Amino acid sequence: MKQTIQVLLCWAVTFLCLAQGNAQTLTRISANKDTLPSGAKTYVANVKVAGFKKIIGASFAVAWDSAVISFDSIGNFGIPLSKNDHFGYINTKNGVLRFLWQEGISGLSVKDNTTLFSIYFKVIGKPGAKSPISFVSIAASPTLEREIIDTTFSTVNTQYTDGIVVIKPQTSAAVFASDPNKLRVNKAYPNPFNTNLTLEFTLRDAGRMNIEVVDVLGKIVHTEKRSYLAGKQELLLPKSVFPSPGNYFVRMYQGTSFTLQPVIFMQ
Repeated sequence: MKQTIQVLLCWAVTFLCLAQGNAQTLTRISANKDTLPSGAKTYVANVKVAGFKKIIGASFAVAWDSAVISFDSIGNFGIPLSKNDHFGYINTKNGVLRFLWQEGISGLSVKDNTTLFSIYFKVIGKPGAKSPISFVSIAASPTLEREIIDTTFSTVNTQYTDGIVVIKPQTSAAVFASDPNKLRVNKAYPNPFNTNLTLEFTLRDAGRMNIEVVDVLGKIVHTEKRSYLAGKQELLLPKSVFPSPGNYFVRMYQGTSFTLQPVIFMQ
């Protein structure tokens, strides 16, 4: 009995010493915040770490808006990783990439600001659109906890900083039209305005029109749908759809054709 207690005490002392030697204040996992030009075709999201000391395991999922950016591939590994063993691709079409990694009991340490891995995307969103780059857990089967483990086999205190990518709206003073033969704005007046805004446009084909008002950060502040006949038409927007004075973009699209009209709302 005495010998058993001595063995247990030795194990306890060893564990406490190991825990004290590996004590961490904070591990940080982050994604970048970026603004892309309106014509960008590709985007790279870098997942970076800091305070990554004697880590033996990590699991989390990265989520994004699949209507804005589309998963292409992964790479640029800052630690020994395998595309086939450490990543789950089953939900990438819906905007979720799983990450699950384990190291030997000695743990792995890397310098602060090391890129853990990079995700390569194709840009498919319209100018003014934006997507978060978020670190999440997955509740649906198979589950995946957002967790970092060190050599004490304890969950490390971890700060996750989400990123964001914004596709910059057109900043030209002139209206942009993807296909002027199908849809184009002839003029917007008055511009600047402080009451109502009128847009005169020409539509080749009759049908439903999607209308959005977007601020300079890419946030959609107003959206609606209207039906129009073919030919010259008018769109009247009251000042109530603009939250505050500033620069905005009125985006109209029908099918794959769209226009982007810069406007200025003054009080």
